[in-house]
Amino acid sequence: MKKINIIILMVCVILFFVVASVYLNLFKKNNPASNQMENKIISENKINENVVGGDRDEHGCIGSAGYSWCEAKQKCLRIWEEACYENNEQEIQYLLAKKYNKSISEVLVKATKENENYMVGNVHFTQKDLPAGGEGGMFMAAKVENVWKLVYDGNGSIDCNFIKANYQFTEEMLKGFCD
Repeated sequence: MKKINIIILMVCVILFFVVASVYLNLFKKNNPASNQMENKIISENKINENVVGGDRDEHGCIGSAGYSWCEAKQKCLRIWEEACYENNEQEIQYLLAKKYNKSISEVLVKATKENENYMVGNVHFTQKDLPAGGEGGMFMAAKVENVWKLVYDGNGSIDCNFIKANYQFTEEMLKGFCD
C-alpha cells in the first residue's frame, strides 16, 4: 500500500508540473504584457551590443565619441579639444585640395577679408610642370557648426541672390563677387 501511495504521489507531482508548464506557455503566448516584457529584455540586450566605440570610420576614428579625422595632422581628434588646422586659411587650403584632388602643396590660399564666420580670398593652383604656375580664382567660405564650408570658388559668375539670402557676408566682403 505504501508503494502505491508513493507512486500515486509521484504521478501527481509529475502531472502538476506538466499542467503548470502547459498553462504557463499558453499564458505567455496570450498575454501581451508578458510578450512586451520579453521584447524589452531582448531590445535592451541589443542596445548593449551598440557600445560607444563600435563605429570606427575608415581612419579608425570613433564618431560616437566625438572623434573625426584631421587630414592636416594625420590623426583622429575632437575639434573642440584640439584645432585640426593651424589657421583658417589652412582649413580652406585642405578643402580646396580635397575638392580638386590636388596635393596640399599645390594649393595656395590667401584670405583677403575675414571675420569670425566668413572669409573671402584668392586661390592659386600650382603645377609642377609649369614654371609660371597654374590656374587660380576666388573663394567664399562660411563657418557652419564650427567648420569652414566652401560657398563658392572659381572665376565664373556667382549667384549673389542665393549668397545674400543664405549667408551674412559683409558688404565689404561681397565687393569683387557681387558688384
